[in-house]
Amino acid sequence: MAVFFPSAEHQVTTRISKVEGHHFKTEGKVLVKPGWLAIYGKEAANEVEGGKEGDKGQPLVAVKAGETPLAERADAKGLKTKPPARYSEATLLGAMESAGKQIDDDELREAMQEKGLGTPATRAAIIEGLITEKYMLREGRELIPTAKAFQLMTLLRGLGVEELSRADLTGEWEYKLSQMEKGQLSREAFMQQIQAMTEKLVKKAKEYDRDTIPGDYATLETPCPNCGGVVKENYRRFACTGKAGGDGSGCGFSFTKSPAGRTFETQEAEALLRDRRIGPLEGFRSKAGWPFTAEVAIVRDEENNNFKLEFDFGDDKADEDSGEIVDFSAQESLGACPVCGAPVYEHGANYVCSKSVPTQQQPTPSCKFKSGKIILQQPIERAQMHKLLATGKTDLLDKFVSMRTRRAFKAFLVWDAAEGKVNFEFEKRDSKFPPRKTAGAASSAAAKKTTAAAKKAPAAKKAPAAKKTAAKKAPTAGTLKPSAELAAVIGEGTVSRPEVVKKLWDYIKAHNLQDPADKRSVNADAKLRPVFGKDKVSMFEIAGIVGKHVS
Repeated sequence: MAVFFPSAEHQVTTRISKVEGHHFKTEGKVLVKPGWLAIYGKEAANEVEGGKEGDKGQPLVAVKAGETPLAERADAKGLKTKPPARYSEATLLGAMESAGKQIDDDELREAMQEKGLGTPATRAAIIEGLITEKYMLREGRELIPTAKAFQLMTLLRGLGVEELSRADLTGEWEYKLSQMEKGQLSREAFMQQIQAMTEKLVKKAKEYDRDTIPGDYATLETPCPNCGGVVKENYRRFACTGKAGGDGSGCGFSFTKSPAGRTFETQEAEALLRDRRIGPLEGFRSKAGWPFTAEVAIVRDEENNNFKLEFDFGDDKADEDSGEIVDFSAQESLGACPVCGAPVYEHGANYVCSKSVPTQQQPTPSCKFKSGKIILQQPIERAQMHKLLATGKTDLLDKFVSMRTRRAFKAFLVWDAAEGKVNFEFEKRDSKFPPRKTAGAASSAAAKKTTAAAKKAPAAKKAPAAKKTAAKKAPTAGTLKPSAELAAVIGEGTVSRPEVVKKLWDYIKAHNLQDPADKRSVNADAKLRPVFGKDKVSMFEIAGIVGKHVS
């Protein structure tokens, strides 16, 4: 019967509800005419199928404008919005191809129809050019804009030539080319417009130097550390402009806005200038493109009699080697050292045992426990180090970045007593597939079956005596005789080849003969020189040399 009934009609609804001065948006649909749904008794709005609660297609109860309904319940849900996904090469190519759809002007949009930015033959080269010029970085599949790209956009806005950064310019040119095809615009007129636009851009660029590009720049509250003047932001840097009411020349103090490819927020620059140190901060990149995390500090530059910005990677080894006494009296201990039981404190960019650095109580360090505050770009908070010292294991940390693959991974930090250091422990995951049967398991199952069958079988005939198998001879301990030169190093007697190599390496390590600069090289002493035939050999040559001295 439902086949012969009219269609069901819904009213797609966007409803704004006001509760205690706050506005809430609800999207869904209201059933207006049940139609064929009436055959199934579904005439109420809350019986409409095809929509889940919270979806845009969810069924809504019909209300009138201005009506004050009663709320059945209110649930507070803490959710987070996700930012749009970064462009990959495939999605960026698609966006370049369909760039004309984003233009508001109908004529320009029509001129760019099926054209986009570039051509199919040049779009990939354009992307590669942006990567080569360091305007973008390739991070796995994602393309990440660099600080250089943001500076370029700031420059174009400051010069008032934003048309270079919009698709409208391409649309306008395509529109004029289509006019030329129809004879509505001459080539000379089009080229004159291009020449006029170029002259305008060059003239604007010549009006400013790199520190006077106009823009909405901030003025920091903290004064200049060198002269006490006002520090202001410009196109590229935060720079001192001298005392208020002066000529704006300043004392020369400044620091870049984008060190190592990461741009400071105004609040970060303020904190850096106020505290002379900030971090650890993420997002920096080396010249080779590797990401890194570091603290940033403003330190005294004695050579130029001013202050400068520099990275602090937490390498406090120089401080430890200097023998300077470290005072931990103002700090609260994080826990007991897993090596010696002494208290553990913060020191520089590390968590250290109080006995691993010179202190008033113990000027000579006797412990080696030290763990960084940042491990593979993962900041290790005090609470996590306290938990590691108390229980031997941190919580699952999710911001580690592999140095080899550059991929993020999750892991626990655990104290490895056998290795005497902090190590990774990875989260155990249940396999989606059942365990595979190994050959050993299959053979044991077959053996059980055979045994069971043998028990059930009647004893008909006496089984023939099993053939005696010849016992396998154990390998001899050693059958090689070293030469007189080699015997002077490893001793007399027959040996096997593995024993020769092992004894040779034991001798090398016992006499500390590995080259300190290159551990793969061995320096020969008086005994080894007749064996090697030269003063230095590579570890890869030793096996070949041994063959010449055994028989």
